[in-house]
Amino acid sequence: MRVLPSVASRSKRAFTLLEIMLAIGILSGLIVAIYASWSAILRSSQVGLDAAIEAHRVRVSTRAIEESIKSAVIFELNLPYYSFLTDTESDFAAFSLVSRLSESFPGSGLFYDQPMRRVTFTVERTNRVNQLVMRQHPILAPLENGEEPYALVLAENIGVFGLEFWDGQLNDWAPEWIYTNQFPAMIRYSLGLIPPDETKVPEEHVLRRIVHVPAATVRAGWQRPAAGGAAARSSALPNNRR
Repeated sequence: MRVLPSVASRSKRAFTLLEIMLAIGILSGLIVAIYASWSAILRSSQVGLDAAIEAHRVRVSTRAIEESIKSAVIFELNLPYYSFLTDTESDFAAFSLVSRLSESFPGSGLFYDQPMRRVTFTVERTNRVNQLVMRQHPILAPLENGEEPYALVLAENIGVFGLEFWDGQLNDWAPEWIYTNQFPAMIRYSLGLIPPDETKVPEEHVLRRIVHVPAATVRAGWQRPAAGGAAARSSALPNNRR
C-alpha cells in the first residue's frame, strides 16, 4: 500500500510569497540592467556615428573650399564673369569666385567637359539649422531666367564660418577684401559645427586654416596684346627671315 504525503510535507516543497516576490525583484533588476546597458550601447553608437558624419562633412567642406581657392582664375578683360566677391559683414562669411575644377570636385559629374565654373559658398538657415551651401554653374553656359545654380549642402549645424585676407600693404590679416579684380596672397578661413545638444561651437572645435592663393590676375594687356606687337616681333627677326 502506497502512503500519500501529508499536507504538511507538501507545503514545505512549495514557494512562499516572500520567495516569489524576491525572485520577481531579481528578475526586474536584471531586466533593468540589461535595458540600461543596451541603451548605453545605442547612445554610444549614435554618438560615434554623429562624430563620424561630422568629421566627414568637415573633410568634404574643407576640400571644396581649399580646392576652389587653389584653382581660382581671374581675367581682367572679362571681369563681370571672373570677379572675386566676398561678404564678411554678416554673422557668417560668404565668397564667390571662378575656378578651374577637377573631375573629382563635388558635383563635377553634372558638368561634363565644363571645368571652368563659378563657385559660391554661403551659410543659409533652413528648418532652423544653419547649412553651408555650395552653388556652382559653368560660366560658359549662362543661367536661363528663373534657373538656379546647382546647390549642394556641405555641412549642417554651422556655428562659425569666417574669412580673413592677407593684406600685403598692411602686412597683416584684414577682415574684408574690397578688390574684386584681384586675389589676396592668402585666405584664412574658420569653420565650426555645433555639436549635438550644444548651442554654440566650443573653441577647440573651430577649424582654422590658411590657404595660399597661387593665382594672379591676368591683365587685359596680356589677353589683348597691343597692335604694334606684331610689327615689333617682325622687326626683331634676322635679315635672312624678313
